[in-house]
Parts: sequence; structure tokens; C-alpha cells
Amino acid sequence: MNAAVKSAARVLDLLELFSVSAEPMGVSEVSRLLSIPKSSAQALLGTLVSRAYLIRSGAAYELARDLKRNGWVGGSLPRLIKAAAPVMRRMADETGESAFLSLMIPSGELKYVAKAVSPNVVRYDAPLANTRPAYCTSSGVILLAYLVPAELDEYFDKVKLERKTPETVTDRRTLMAALEKARRQGYAEVCDGHVQGASGVSAPIFDGGDRPVAALTLVAPTVRFMKSRVALRECVVAVAAELSRSIQPRSARIERVAA
Repeated sequence: MNAAVKSAARVLDLLELFSVSAEPMGVSEVSRLLSIPKSSAQALLGTLVSRAYLIRSGAAYELARDLKRNGWVGGSLPRLIKAAAPVMRRMADETGESAFLSLMIPSGELKYVAKAVSPNVVRYDAPLANTRPAYCTSSGVILLAYLVPAELDEYFDKVKLERKTPETVTDRRTLMAALEKARRQGYAEVCDGHVQGASGVSAPIFDGGDRPVAALTLVAPTVRFMKSRVALRECVVAVAAELSRSIQPRSARIERVAA
């Protein structure tokens, strides 16, 4: 990738990151999440402020309010977030468990970009501002499952596989087998891998390509999850397919019907 294209990709990564961020972010956080030097992050942020795509908020930055209110033109992701909100609320109400929409950011971490929390008093919840490892979450496993071998090698070389709970899988060979299984069956389950007592099932969401743009997840206290895992899995897979159809370009939908 030449320098000009790399710079353009970084700008787009930065705009996409801010478009799904719930809170302003500073230079250090942007540098970490995009895996770029602080000097590069500072230069990119300054450029986008000067062009009115971002605004300063103290020492931090955020997407310009008009773009945040009306939506930044960024492919299928804004359409997905809008389409997912009522569907996820329905999922949470019908299953009694919390629904999350997540994507993988350039650092290799997972970020929740939307959620609908369970109506139950005992439930799983997590802030949208935080990031989490991909290798020990069901949403991360299903997104990693669609990376090509070279990208997986880069991911595992970059990420330290740390044990978050006694159930966290940190063996690379075991994780690779789990990724292959997830891709083959079209969903991933992780029990107690990231948070002890919380388990989830995730399915990929596609926008017409062969790589998912996001993952849809239902997370429950492990005791409840184990009792209803089949129903939760069927719900996630069906709704992810529904959302995939809703965000595909019109041309792709027409081709699918014609076929």
C-alpha cells in the first residue's frame, strides 16, 4: 500500500471510529485504538478539525455535531446501526437477554456500537465506550473467523492472549479450531470467556460482500444461557440474516431475487 492510500485509509478509519464512539476521545486513545503513532494521530485529528469533520472538546475530539446528528456517509455501518436499534430492542424483550452490535477496530479489539439491555433485573450490560479483546468473546470469534490466514497471523502476532477468566482460551491452535468451526456453522458461542458468569452467542452481519461488517450478539448470565442456548442461537442467526438483507445495496437485493 503506497503512502497516499495508507493516509486515506487512516482518515477513513478515524472517521468510522468517531462515528460509532459514544464519548470524545483524546490523542492517546486514538493512537491506541488505530495502532498508529501519537504524532500521526495528532496530525490526522488536526486536519479533520480544520476541515470541520471533528470538533475539539477540551483535550479530546468528537465528530462534528451535524455529522453526528444527520449521519456520516460511511458505507453500510450507519444504515446498520439505525436498522438494528428497533430489532435489537425486540430481541431483548422477547428473549429476556441483552443484545449487542459490535465491530472490530484497527487495534484488533471489539467495540460495541449499539445495545438493547435485558429487561430482567439480573442481566448482562456493558458500556459502549469500552473495548474488549476479540479472541475471548463470541462476537470477536465470529469476526475473526472471516479473516484470511495472513490477517489472522498478523492478529495473533500483535495481540497478547491473556487469561481473563479460568475459562479463557489462550492456546492459538485451539482458537484457530474454534474460528474454523464458527465460520463453518455461521455462529460462535463463548461461555465465561471474557467475564465469569456471562456467556454469549454471535452471528455475522454482511452488507453484500464475503466479509462481515459487524456481529450481532445475545449475552446472558451463564446459568440462563445454558438453559436456552438453542433458542438464543436461533434468534441471533435469524436476526443477523434479517439485518444483512436490510443493509445490502439495492443492486445486490435485486440480483438475489433474480437468481
